[in-house]
Amino acid sequence: MGQLTVNEILRNCRNVAVVGLSREPTRASYNVAKYLLEHEYTIIPINPSADEILGQKAYKTLLHMPQEVKKTIDVVNIFRPSESVPPIVDQAITLKRTYGRPHVVWMQLGIRNNRAAEKAQKEGLTVIMDKCMMQEHGRLSEEDPEIQKLRAKKMRDMTEKLSQGHTSSKPFNVTDSSFEESIKKHPLILVDCWADWCGPCRMIAPIIEELAQEYAGKIAFAKLNVDENPGTAAKFNIMGIPTLLIMKNGSEVDRIVGVAPKASLENRLKKHI
Repeated sequence: MGQLTVNEILRNCRNVAVVGLSREPTRASYNVAKYLLEHEYTIIPINPSADEILGQKAYKTLLHMPQEVKKTIDVVNIFRPSESVPPIVDQAITLKRTYGRPHVVWMQLGIRNNRAAEKAQKEGLTVIMDKCMMQEHGRLSEEDPEIQKLRAKKMRDMTEKLSQGHTSSKPFNVTDSSFEESIKKHPLILVDCWADWCGPCRMIAPIIEELAQEYAGKIAFAKLNVDENPGTAAKFNIMGIPTLLIMKNGSEVDRIVGVAPKASLENRLKKHI
């Protein structure tokens, strides 16, 4: 296999060993791995301090994986400091020589090691540096016409449901024109500020839906697409997404930026009930 493009990797290389995968939901490695799992990739956690992460068996190093797993690895995705990359690449090369895999060494955002990259490339490995697999997959999804069709259908279905009215156990959409009315109507409301291209926004969406069901009648949950409603986003100085606005009696009382665990969100919400 020759040198692969990023798009070819994302479309065809589905088995990913994540070196440095953290057990902490607030860490980038955890969020990226969770995103890949949700998009039908197979994740093999590599963490010497964990037995299992995200429901997947973890291993101390690439070389500690059983033979049947070693034979399947397509990508070694690295979440370690740049200076720690060479021994990981050496392990990937050992696997490549023995099993013909992996095909790719991928260093995440902010991680570069040119010497290790040159060594890997000489062994026939494609090397990607200083890029995020989740972000690149999101970009690819925007370019894929089939994914765009599915997304358009999902939006039509959502619009149809909203036209029939929403229940208190489901998040509902708000816009620039309906925002003020919605926050005045609901004494306590969480507004999920998101965008369709945002990977972390998709990660937190199921948590918001669960909370909406569990706190029905106590807290209302709404979603604001910041791309389609720039006026409200600017008014509340939304600089990063997802941003969760907690509004009480028409005023902002708290905000959460980024992906947070369900328990953490619940604790913040309970303070205002």
